Amino acid sequence: MYRFKEFITNYLTGLLSVLLVLNLVIIIFSSMGLGLDQLRQIQTYFVTILNDPAHYLSRDGDIGQITRRTTSSTTKVAGLIASPNIELVSSSETFASAVARARTSVVNISCERITETTDSSTLKFDDPAQDLVNFGGIGSGIIISPKGYILTCYHIIAQASNIVVTPFGSVIKRYPAQVVAVDQGLNLAILKIYPAAPLIAATLGDSGSMEVADSVLAIGNPFGLEQSVTHGIISDTKRDLMIQGNIIKNMIQTDVPINRGSSGGPLINTNGEVIGINMAIYSPTGVYIGVSFALPLNQAKLLLARNIQ
Repeated sequence: MYRFKEFITNYLTGLLSVLLVLNLVIIIFSSMGLGLDQLRQIQTYFVTILNDPAHYLSRDGDIGQITRRTTSSTTKVAGLIASPNIELVSSSETFASAVARARTSVVNISCERITETTDSSTLKFDDPAQDLVNFGGIGSGIIISPKGYILTCYHIIAQASNIVVTPFGSVIKRYPAQVVAVDQGLNLAILKIYPAAPLIAATLGDSGSMEVADSVLAIGNPFGLEQSVTHGIISDTKRDLMIQGNIIKNMIQTDVPINRGSSGGPLINTNGEVIGINMAIYSPTGVYIGVSFALPLNQAKLLLARNIQ
């Protein structure tokens, strides 16, 4: 009976010691901010350390910080994040690739002579003038069809005589152009040239899918500087404007730099699709100061459908 009591006493004493140790361990891990889920992941942490001890032990040594950042879908061990949602950015997503898709479809529009008009309003079309003719271009245009149909702004060619279109290319070729359709209400015009070989037409996008703060790019020929590219974001998608007595609704407002000679050129999205026609600026000086406007491409599609064969 004495031995039995001694056995029970020793057993209870050992059990109490184990419980005290476990209690101490729990207190220590609780002070480190670890819960049951984190404790279960400690084995994974130690296995990782054994695989690459020099790397992991040189970084955060706090097990609590490591295990707290570990989840079933995203694992962060000592500053290293592993997640199926992390992937490399493809080079096709850069602005350069978007411009490359659209640039060959932008033309320079020039003329022999132009009748100048004066306008003192601050919201204006970048009306062409004789100095732009001397620079080598009064505006820009977009190739809509390989057969030589060009979309541009009406105000560019309204006072111009002997209009000439120069497509983009290593070999400079100039083609006389004729006006085949205009929509003065939308300030649009369609020109026709007869190239020796089919032209590269622009890819037309959906302007209705664009949202405020989307990145956009403009391609044009400001001051005769052909194929100039500028970049910005959309500031508004439904701006109603009266420009030189002409009311145009639902214009796209951007902060993309647009200057004289850029009108008629494309506003493109990051996929290289045309979503607008650059048209006007807000400026008391006639030079870009931070606000520009483009006509949404969707408003021009009816005119294109009616007149391009």
